[in-house]
Amino acid sequence: MDVTKAFLRYTEHQPDAQRGWDLPPAIFTPLDTSKDLTAHPVNGRIYTSTLLVDLATPDFSMPYNVIIFSCSLIAFVFGSIFNVLSRKFLVVDIASDKAQATQICTS
Repeated sequence: MDVTKAFLRYTEHQPDAQRGWDLPPAIFTPLDTSKDLTAHPVNGRIYTSTLLVDLATPDFSMPYNVIIFSCSLIAFVFGSIFNVLSRKFLVVDIASDKAQATQICTS
């Protein structure tokens, strides 16, 4: 089966992008395999119906989505780095905390 795959260039898109792209019908030729295990074409073709393929069409919300995603990513990275740089990390000794807690409770 011969298949040709190609991306459409911007000049090949139809003027009405909302309609889609028409694919021509496929043609099937039946083969007769009843004689000598060899395939011979039979006189006759089967045509399929045409197909209308919907193409992805950009709209005006796409730039908005990119801006929102980029700003969210920058805010997350900046917030994480600022949080690490501005916090004061302390080592807490749990044994001394328990001793202080028991002294406070007994007095």
